[in-house]
Amino acid sequence: MKKISNIQYLFFKNRFDIIAGTGDQMYISKVYVDVKIPAVLHDLSSLNFFHETLKKISGGGEPLYRIDNVPLDQTGYIQPVVLISEKKPDFADKKIPAGYIAKIETFEYDIPVRNGMVYKFLLKANPSVKIFFKHTDLETEESWRKWLESEGYVNGFELVDSKYTDDGYVTCAEKKAKYLSVIFEGSMKITDEKKFRKALICGVGRGREYGLGLLSIESFGCKNRNIAEEMKNSHSSN
Repeated sequence: MKKISNIQYLFFKNRFDIIAGTGDQMYISKVYVDVKIPAVLHDLSSLNFFHETLKKISGGGEPLYRIDNVPLDQTGYIQPVVLISEKKPDFADKKIPAGYIAKIETFEYDIPVRNGMVYKFLLKANPSVKIFFKHTDLETEESWRKWLESEGYVNGFELVDSKYTDDGYVTCAEKKAKYLSVIFEGSMKITDEKKFRKALICGVGRGREYGLGLLSIESFGCKNRNIAEEMKNSHSSN
């Protein structure tokens, strides 16, 4: 991996965005797995196994990932997976079946985060609430919006605008797990830098071992400026 000082390549949907910044060292990767390989097909149908494979190539740490929604018949049945990890992914000598991984693209994960900055976002997550010690999925767009607003309080952001798409269910028969998956898109403003950085690295909501919770953000260019801070600095210099 070529190291590029002070430049961040960020995955948003199925492309890169380049932004400058500094922060704790993490890695963001696009892992391409070949669905034509029986072991891949098996693991994608039982995501606890896929999660374990990602842990192997991530050096044993707890990975945060998202399986992108793409038309596989147009990609040669190559499935892209966005992965965030503490160590640079490496599948050499990890006892991964031959052909399982077609390729990996990895970059240093370093995002500029300041209170007041506004980003576009993409999040595939499980909106749910805990009632009498049991988690229950939320089923309406209004409840999804309120859920994401409440997550914003915990994770250092507030919604500017948002839209929601029902993505079906993520299931794992071995673990008897079933999670409603919803794709959230829109824009958000950072309100707490420390909490927001943690959300980018650790994810949002439940079902993270099943590919839910990874928050992707993309810059608005000049709209990303912290206008309040710039005005304060301008007044103090006069």
